[in-house]
This record gives sequence, structure tokens and C-alpha cells, in this order.
Amino acid sequence: MHTDLFAHTDLLAGITLLAALLLLAGLITAMRADHLFIRRRLEAEGATRRLWAHGLADASFDGLLIHRHGVILLMNRALVRMLGIREREWLGQNFCTVAREDDVACLRAELEAPGPELAHFRLLRATKGELTVETSSQSIEFEGQPATITALRDITRRLADTARIDRLTNHDALTGLPNRSHFESIIDRTLALNDPHHPVSLLVADIQGFKAVNQQYGRKTGDALLQQVSQRIAGLVLQEDVLARLSGDKFALLLKAPGPPSRGMSLGGQLLASCAEPFIVDGRLVTLKMSAGLAMFPDHAPDMEGLLRAAEVALSRAQAEGNGLHLFRHEDVAPARPALAARPAEAPNLRDDLRSALARGEIRLLYQPAFNMTDFSLHGFEATARWQHPVQGLLRPEQFMAVAESAGLADELGCQLIERACAEAAAAGIPRLAVNLSPSQFRDVNLPTRLAAILRKTGLAPAALEVEVTEAMLAEHADYAAALLLPLRNSGVMIALDDFGAGSAPLGALCHLPLARLKIGQRFIHKLGQDRNAEAMLSATLSLAGNLHLQVTALGVETEQQLDLLRAQGCHVVQGPLLGEPASRAVARPPSLQMAMRG
Repeated sequence: MHTDLFAHTDLLAGITLLAALLLLAGLITAMRADHLFIRRRLEAEGATRRLWAHGLADASFDGLLIHRHGVILLMNRALVRMLGIREREWLGQNFCTVAREDDVACLRAELEAPGPELAHFRLLRATKGELTVETSSQSIEFEGQPATITALRDITRRLADTARIDRLTNHDALTGLPNRSHFESIIDRTLALNDPHHPVSLLVADIQGFKAVNQQYGRKTGDALLQQVSQRIAGLVLQEDVLARLSGDKFALLLKAPGPPSRGMSLGGQLLASCAEPFIVDGRLVTLKMSAGLAMFPDHAPDMEGLLRAAEVALSRAQAEGNGLHLFRHEDVAPARPALAARPAEAPNLRDDLRSALARGEIRLLYQPAFNMTDFSLHGFEATARWQHPVQGLLRPEQFMAVAESAGLADELGCQLIERACAEAAAAGIPRLAVNLSPSQFRDVNLPTRLAAILRKTGLAPAALEVEVTEAMLAEHADYAAALLLPLRNSGVMIALDDFGAGSAPLGALCHLPLARLKIGQRFIHKLGQDRNAEAMLSATLSLAGNLHLQVTALGVETEQQLDLLRAQGCHVVQGPLLGEPASRAVARPPSLQMAMRG
């Protein structure tokens, strides 16, 4: 019985142990299930947080970059769109490769050791163009390891807007140069920082008669000319100097680099010489004359306002004295106004009268005959204009053409007179018509086209027309003259050099110009018979003309002695009071029988 009791007791103990073991196994299984659940839940929560972080990053307007020392680990959509790239193609690449070449080193330093301050870099888009970004970085942990997150903001448009506002506020819209207000602030800062022992120079320059350019060619051409002037001056200055446009046709140059007054005077002379070279604007040759005034700090003024005032006083003095460039002196108390020219044809009211003179028929043409020296047969006529002014009386071209130039009417007036002369010459059937070109017409690169149209309209043959240019024109623009006159010569029009002997045209230029004739000025002819040197010069001129295959016309022949000397030397054509005065009709008075029988 005791044995059964012990056996029963062992069975109960075994059952209890088995139950305990089963309960423990159940607890372990339950615990394992709870742990798996918790782990999966944590993983799900982590994935959710990562998705949330990715969504938040992709929703940002700024570009976000996660990297280790510049090697790309992750980019948000904004950065991908900003650069125009595909993220998967760039993972593992170094971000510095998207920077402009001159910004690579700075960007690499910023990515490897980011600082707390904002930095600016220029990046290249994959498509085309570039952008400027502002960056800020912070250290983070990514996938269990240290990394850096960098935010990039595109500030390209902001910088462009800022620059545009600056241009509109501080710069001249036409030339892009600093305007007067901005220039004054630059002078203020320069004088405040400058050592008084190192003077600062201020040069103010102005275009003379620029209003006439606008009147003659129009505002558009005038604006284009101002742009060319500013570019030409800018080519003369140093990088540290400041060029500005003070007003319509007035420019200023601040020489910030230390230097003596001689540097300012030297640069002023270069400026005037450079701007005296012709400009080609809208197919026209435009020649300018400039004046300039120079003032020094601190010798001439202690501040910005005084320095500007001194330079403008010097400019006015240069304009009044006609010397082009003037250095301020303390005795230059006030600007001197240019005096009016004494000639009556330059009176201001004459400019207004000239505008309506053509319509009223006050300007008329006269024709002076020219004769062949061999047999005194008619060679042709030279057309010249006279203005019958109701108050001033009869005015010669030299008395009113300068007024026409200054008023911007010379081109229009010259073309109208040439057209009228060609029409009358064609109607009269004269063998040759000589006309003078005004400086304004000579500067017109469309002159060959204009003259061709006149010849077609009037019916005058090109070979019957002879256009005259002066030595002064050729002396200033020899290369341009060859390009302008060659098409005329090729069309059959004859080219003559008027008033030869004034000494202003280089003889070498004659070899390269399409000339057919030299016309010896009357001042030289008047010396014949009185000055042996004049005869020697005549002989040399005729010899030169012969070698260049040019005809020679002597102007202003007044005496038979002059005529005899010209014939003896072999002159080809003569004209002057002895042979016929200018007349209102192209009709020649036959030379006297005694003159025709000479030789």
C-alpha cells in the first residue's frame, strides 16, 4: 500500500512537472510571439517615420542632400528637379562634380567641413545653364553612421532681381554706366578713404553740338552714338577708375589710382583724340568733338560737391577757349559761356530761316563754266549755291553751309541741291556737271545709293557727273574715303579732289583713292606770276597728276598772265572770272577770239 502511495505521488509530481513545463513552453511561445509583434511593429513604425521623412523632404521647396564628405547618399525631389538629373544615376557620386569649375574647390571644402554660415555656389544644370545656390549644412546620423545633411536654396532669380533693381536705381539705362547719383556716392566714399597725400582726379567731358546729331539723324541714332562713345572711353581707363554718365551727353571719369595731374591730363588728351575718330552709326559716319575739364582732390576742392563743381567749371573754360582740355585753376571763378561767332550766317535766327529757305525758293543754283585749255571748248559747269536771304542779302555757301551742318540740315539740303542741278544739267544737255559734297553727305555710307537714285530720277548719265571732295575730308578719313568713293567711280561718276594745295591731305593717300581730277585752289593760282615758288609747285603738281593719270583743273583764274602760265605748264582745264562768272543758267560765254587764238 505504501508502495502504491509512493507511486501515486511520483505520478502527480510528474504530471505537475509536465504541466509546469507545458505552461513554461506556452509562456515562452507567447513571449516570442509578443517580441516578434513588437519588433514588426517597431519596424513598421520606423518605415512609417522614414516614409514620413522622405515625404517631408520631397515636399520641401529647398533642395536637400545627405552625403558623407560630398559622396551622395540621398537627394530629395526638389534638388533633383533643380539640377535636372536622375537620383539613382548620381547615388555614390561626388556632388562637387555639379559645381562650376571655379567653385569646385570651395564647395568641396564646405561639404567636407561644413560651417555655420551660409555659403554661395554656382552649380551646372544637366540640361543647360547654371544656377546660384545658398547652402546650409548640419551633422546627422544616417543608417547608423555619421553623415551630413545640406540644404540648397536656388537664389538665381533673387540675385537677378537684386541686380536689376541696382541697375535701375544706380545705373544709366542706355549705357549701363553709373548715373550721377550713384557716381556722387562713389566719389564720397573714395574721398573719405583716400590719403590726402595721393590726389584723386576727376575728369568731366562733354560732346559739343550733340543736339544737332539728334536733329539730323534722329534720337535712335543719337542713343546708339552715346553707347559707342561710352564704350570707347571705357577702353581707355584702368580697372580701378570709374566712368559715369552724368547727363545727356556729359560723361565723368574718376581716377581713383594715385597719380599726378599729368596722368589726368594725359588721359584727357587720349579721350579727346579717341572720340575725334569717326563713329559709324546706322550706316553713317559721324564725327564728334569733345571738350573736357579736370579737377584734383584735395588741391581744388575738399569734398565731392566742390570737386564736381570745379571739374565742370574747367569744362566750361575749355569750351569757351576752344582748347579741348582745361585743368581747373582757382582764378576760374565761373564758367565762361562760348562767344557767338561774329559771322552773320551763324546768328541763331538764321538756323530757323534756313529750315524754310528751300520751300520759299530762296536758295538758288548758279553755274560757272570750265573750259578745256587746248582749244577753249566747253568742258562743263560747276554748280554752286547762293542763298538770297531777305535780310542778310546774298550769302555764299561758306556762309550758310556751316549753319546747315550745325542745324542737322546739310544732308537734306545737299541732296536737294544735287538733284536739282542734275535735272537742270540733263535738260540743258551739258557735257559735265561738277557738284560739291558737304561733310555730312561725305559721312553718309549710303551716298553711292542716293546718288544712283538721283541719276535715275533726273536722267543724267553717270559719266556726266563729277563729285568734289575736299582735302580736309580725305585727311581725316582716308581709309573710309576709299571705301565710299570706289562704288561711285565704278558706276561711272568722276571723283575730283577740290582745292588741292591746302596741304592737309597726305600725298600718299592719293595713290589709294579712285580720283580722276585734281582742282588747284584759287589761293594758289593767285600767286602765279608773283611767286616763283608757286610756279615750281604748279609744275610739281602737274607732274604728280601725270604720273597718277589725273586731270588738273585750275580754279579762280583772273588774269591772262595766269592763264598763259597754266597753259605753258600743261594744265588741262581752267575756270574763273576771266572765263566766265557763275550764272543762273548753264550757258557758257565763248572765250574771246584773242584768247581762243593763243598758242
